[in-house]
Amino acid sequence: MAIFVTGDTHGSKKLGFFSVDGFMPRLNTESFPEQKSMSKDDFVAILGDFGGIWNKTETKEEAYALNWLDSKPFTTLFVPGNHENYDRLTGIDDADVLNNWMYSKLSNEEKEKLKEGFPRKLWHGGMIREIRPSVLMLERGHIFNIDGCNCFAFGGARSHDISGGIFHLEKFKTPEQAIAAYKQFEHHASFRVNHLSWWQQEMPNYQEMKLGKENLKKVHNTVDFIFSHDCPASDKTLLIGANKPDELNVYFEEIKQNTIYKNWFFGHYHDNKRLPGGKDILLYEQIVQIN
Repeated sequence: MAIFVTGDTHGSKKLGFFSVDGFMPRLNTESFPEQKSMSKDDFVAILGDFGGIWNKTETKEEAYALNWLDSKPFTTLFVPGNHENYDRLTGIDDADVLNNWMYSKLSNEEKEKLKEGFPRKLWHGGMIREIRPSVLMLERGHIFNIDGCNCFAFGGARSHDISGGIFHLEKFKTPEQAIAAYKQFEHHASFRVNHLSWWQQEMPNYQEMKLGKENLKKVHNTVDFIFSHDCPASDKTLLIGANKPDELNVYFEEIKQNTIYKNWFFGHYHDNKRLPGGKDILLYEQIVQIN
């Protein structure tokens, strides 16, 4: 068995502005020939911004890509990033949102799926969301025993491409009202749309952070690997200079100072770099075997 890790994939195909993206070109046999000797007991972990779950409901193109990934000889794992559709991943618990005009064309079956998110299951000691039988999202704060290694997973990050704010379509009673307001809003700096291209769950809540600390305490604050999307505050300073850390960076810094680990792997910053000290590693398009 083996574990490989890689950075953001931002969906299944290459994007015009990120030529190295797309889990299909990155994980095909030509780009990742190691898979020829792999099985479902081998793992590839994506460090956030998986992006394979993005549309309001599953499209034919999305289903094809996810089935393609499920057909690969290995098992794909990912921690969620800041560019994920959390409504579909973990569910919508606000009935007012589902009853909004934005979801009026969805069938009752599709709405039920949105209420629950993908099936939540216990896997290797922690909780996952099963996207496909061998495509799994690792929930925040859980520790997974993978190939004999204890791996602490904690996805999420604050989006940095929202300087123009968040546009809330759901606050308007009709699509016509929303469109009129959107035309005025779209001239602002970069922004995203709530429930369509931005989800507040990109940042963890108090319960998830508390769970992470509790689970680490159970293993005496000692793990083999940490998988996250963002990084500790000290690493963020090394990467981008003077920058006020957010609450997640501060939380990670506390974990870094109080946890014994071999390596901490994270994505988010679109680069490949081993930070001073050698234990914390930023990954983007590179695929690295870690055991």
